[in-house]
Amino acid sequence: MNRRQEIGAERRERTRHKLLAASARVVAELGENRASIDDFIRAAGVSRGTFYNHYSTRKELLDDLWTSIGRAPFFQIQRACEGLKDPAERLATQARLVFACAVRNEAWGWLVYSMSGDSEAIAEDLLQYPRPDLEIGREQGRFRFDNLFAARDLVVGSVRSGLRAVLQEARPTRYGDALCVMLLKALSIDDEEAHEIVARPIPELIELVPEG
Repeated sequence: MNRRQEIGAERRERTRHKLLAASARVVAELGENRASIDDFIRAAGVSRGTFYNHYSTRKELLDDLWTSIGRAPFFQIQRACEGLKDPAERLATQARLVFACAVRNEAWGWLVYSMSGDSEAIAEDLLQYPRPDLEIGREQGRFRFDNLFAARDLVVGSVRSGLRAVLQEARPTRYGDALCVMLLKALSIDDEEAHEIVARPIPELIELVPEG
């Protein structure tokens, strides 16, 4: 009986992963707002009953999608930068890693771009990531700005628009770097130092985002 239960649980988990993978592609193509349960079912090749065996609502699937596929690499990028002492370098390096990961796995990049604009939970993750470095940078005198929320929105908005340009227009790597230089300068890092910071090597991407 235990083995039969294990087989059933394994089959259920495989179906869940199939649904998540298909849903990631749908969100990447349509955006979170336009993607419907019917789109997810059709892309995964499962029945409506199978969908509702796993998720009660569309929101449940989208939350699981972000938690299972989108969020982990995003947080791993932050952890990869924890050893950097300078808040300016951490801020720029995290953005550069987001761009690099999106190039490596376009489905992940589109998922972050699409869902960060439409989903409250995901938008909150994205909105929170630059805040600690902005606060530390201002306390240390590295950054100068009048309003923390405006500075946060500047960083997040730039990263989102940069993601779209990298994914849709196939902008070269130096585009993301140039954007990071401009961000640092907007936060009052001088031009020469901003270029020097962005020229530094970024952490290896191994195991951050699998190739799509």
